[in-house]
Amino acid sequence: MLSSLIKLMSNDLAIDLGTANTLIYEKNRGIVLNEPSVVALSDDGGHGTVCAVGSVAKQMVGRAPRHIATIRPLRDGVVANFEAAEKMIRTLIERARLRSALIQPRIMVGVPSGATQVERRAIRESCLNAGARRVDMVDETMAAAIGAGIPVDDPTGSMVVDVGGGTTEVAVVSRSDVVCSGRVGGDKMDEAIICYMRRERDALIGEGMAERIKLDIGAARPTGGANDSIDVHCRDAKQGALRKVRVTEGQMAEALAEPVGQIVESVAAALEAMPADLASDVAEKGVLLTGGGALLRGLDREIGERVNLPVIVADEPLACVAAGCGKLLEREAWWRSFA
Repeated sequence: MLSSLIKLMSNDLAIDLGTANTLIYEKNRGIVLNEPSVVALSDDGGHGTVCAVGSVAKQMVGRAPRHIATIRPLRDGVVANFEAAEKMIRTLIERARLRSALIQPRIMVGVPSGATQVERRAIRESCLNAGARRVDMVDETMAAAIGAGIPVDDPTGSMVVDVGGGTTEVAVVSRSDVVCSGRVGGDKMDEAIICYMRRERDALIGEGMAERIKLDIGAARPTGGANDSIDVHCRDAKQGALRKVRVTEGQMAEALAEPVGQIVESVAAALEAMPADLASDVAEKGVLLTGGGALLRGLDREIGERVNLPVIVADEPLACVAAGCGKLLEREAWWRSFA
């Protein structure tokens, strides 16, 4: 009776706490928030008052006055700045909840498959300090598979590659468990574009411009599309003057060759390491791509040709982890098989 009353009086949440973006799923409502994982803090005597969180804080990156620090509290999928993470999570939870509740929410959060106990504890404590009454965790690749609609309780194996802003997770799921997994720290795509522009074009750009280039013409390989170049306003690396340069999709494929290569190698290594029966299942079903990085043009074909397997991009890949955590939140009896 008491547990039923608690459920009625609390609006429970599922969180995909990503390096680049945080998504929140509210029980029985679906995804209610998608914000950049950025917090702006003012230095007011060491207290670090929150100035902005999410998209507004992201717009301040590289533009904020000296007394305001813009921070990404998560690196490589785990908490790097505990205090900033707690403040960001608290603000986003308050923003996501439809109504004020008498009882604090239970939170289901996706964590990297290879996260250590120390990293998991940091995530748990950040959520508890931000106001959760209880925190449950599930591996991100399992959550991504559930969110993408894979029947994870089947006895056959399915390979999921979750390409996030901070990590790429490669896993095979079977019988409601992660059978084998691998983790590549930080795909560093934006950083690779910044380095390429300075090295090859003598152009200085910031994180915001690098992300814009990636979204507009970033590619794992040239696709030959009609919109395959853009003009970029930048600062000359040698003379310091402002100028405009044109960059092409082919150049961005060259810039992203290293991080894309790391993703492909992680998939190939997982295939080589898995048992023969699982490899046979994956060869039959193919590889599922989830996460925001799955939207990089040509990534599915690049992986597919390199490992000689069909590769499918999930519907709404950015939302898969949050949606999977939400489904577990709504089906508590099912969740017990994952705990």
